[in-house]
Amino acid sequence: MISRFGYIPLVWGCLRAYLELEPDLLDAYELEQPVFLPEQVAGAVDSMEDPSVFMVSCYIWNFRRQMTLCKEAKERFPGITIVAGGPHVPDDSRTFFDEHPYVDFLIHKEGERPFAALLRALLDEQPDFSALPSLSWRDASGAVHRNPLGAQLPREIEVPSPWLTGLLDPAMELARGHGYPVVAPWETNRGCPYSCTFCDWGSNTMSKVRQYSEERLHAEIDYLADQQVHAVLCADANFGILPRDKALAEHFAARREADGYPRKFAASYAKNATVRVFEIGQIMATAGMSDRAILAMQSGSAEALEHVKRSNMKTERYEDLAHRFREVGVDANTEVILGLPHETRESFVRGICRMLEIGIHGHISVYECVMLPNSEMSTPAYRERYALETIRRAYLQDDIEQFEVVVAHSTMTREDWVYMYLFGATVQALHNRGLTGYIGRYLQREGILPYERFYRHLLDRALDTGEGVFAEPILRAKKLLEQYLADSSVPNEGKVLSQPDMAEKVRRLIPDKESWLIYEWCWAHVQADLDRFYTELRLDLIGEGVDLDARMEDLFQYQRATVFAIGDRGGRFMLFNHDWPGYFRDEKQEAGPVSVPTPMRFEPPRERLR
Repeated sequence: MISRFGYIPLVWGCLRAYLELEPDLLDAYELEQPVFLPEQVAGAVDSMEDPSVFMVSCYIWNFRRQMTLCKEAKERFPGITIVAGGPHVPDDSRTFFDEHPYVDFLIHKEGERPFAALLRALLDEQPDFSALPSLSWRDASGAVHRNPLGAQLPREIEVPSPWLTGLLDPAMELARGHGYPVVAPWETNRGCPYSCTFCDWGSNTMSKVRQYSEERLHAEIDYLADQQVHAVLCADANFGILPRDKALAEHFAARREADGYPRKFAASYAKNATVRVFEIGQIMATAGMSDRAILAMQSGSAEALEHVKRSNMKTERYEDLAHRFREVGVDANTEVILGLPHETRESFVRGICRMLEIGIHGHISVYECVMLPNSEMSTPAYRERYALETIRRAYLQDDIEQFEVVVAHSTMTREDWVYMYLFGATVQALHNRGLTGYIGRYLQREGILPYERFYRHLLDRALDTGEGVFAEPILRAKKLLEQYLADSSVPNEGKVLSQPDMAEKVRRLIPDKESWLIYEWCWAHVQADLDRFYTELRLDLIGEGVDLDARMEDLFQYQRATVFAIGDRGGRFMLFNHDWPGYFRDEKQEAGPVSVPTPMRFEPPRERLR
């Protein structure tokens, strides 16, 4: 998949840095610079000169491209040794070599020590691969061997830093030379203590967390700031899980304030978020490095979470953290996986609404349940136990990479999946994108109309009647999702732009936007006809028995004033009869909004779409 950023190849840097501890291997091999930019891939094999070993790192977003390169390299240089590693290399390698006969070796899990051991063995005239750790290989007779895992780096990881040694400097210069903002993957530890069945990070192993030294990490922060990298992408499974992580965040923030770099910081935060995660989120938001904090819930159903071995924190703690973030002006976001085993249509809808009740109004990201090759969920036994039905789809249009997506199981039909997807899109487009957020919060808080009844009514009315501003995009989205389930030509994330009628409409709004998600399509369609939408919404609420008194009319005016169409550029100044900002700022107070003249100025948001 093509990116607008230059992601520096940390995997290559780690492998190369480890060889600093094996000087004889550096004498025996000359390691070339990595191929990692789109401009390099097409001519990668042509640029090789008498190669000995070709290695690739594979994951879901590049596996097929990497295999294509391996095949081309073997055809051009039959004597080359090809090694594949990375999370996408299957733990069960029995059929891999039949499907990809041009690959000679697989390295499973962590690669530094096994890769060095393989390089050393290849120097022998008659190498013996049987004792090499974490290796899969096929012998001369065609038999496949899978050696036991081993040679993991110790609890205190003491290897040279690929950043501080300057090994990645040429890659950064190359990325900048092609006009890419530099994104630096950065890790403070390795391992994950959790065993979520949908994930291949900890999965069945529940691996212990191993750490780099604090001294090294603080030196790397200074290095990355001095290099003026655009963003740091933390590669930890659970940033914030260790007490020292707060000091690392403070160091980043100090350098951002002093020098302006790095501009952004992104991480997968600790699964069971704590006050420390809140403190880190506040630090990064205050520094301007992040404007949102992720409280990853994955599902609002306790039963579904139990079946995927996902131990979430208590609801009360989520609610407390969401309130804390709101008080300091940081959006509390969450992530939901659509299609987890033992999820039902009702539990999914109830779970989404429970997240709103907790106070997560920034954004609820709904992701499809994708099968990862080394996750427990992808095993035959797990698939059979939950009657998982999947489809394979390209990620984007004309993309060779494919995702396997769960679309039905023992408690969810394909029709349920479509409805759940549309309900998620309804909340994302209307509540999270700010079209009905304040109205929904007021109705819930005053006991007039709960979130679930409010948003289910809007979706069900759109589906049942087909009438109204919101019905138009929802019905088109439903048709697209049904086509996605049946037609392999419809891509995963690129669903909207694969449809000529939908693509033409949205490209008129933002011509250079590379991907449109379904909820964005629904939002864009509604905000292009806001006055009619709010007129219809008033009638809907009256039909549900809501009294549109003077306070509600004032709230409608406030809600409408906060919404800017894509083409709106100027601000607006308005006077309201109630202190709505104060009311929504403190959701714990029991009294209604204070009845007092409140002038407000509204400015268009800098970011209209994610």
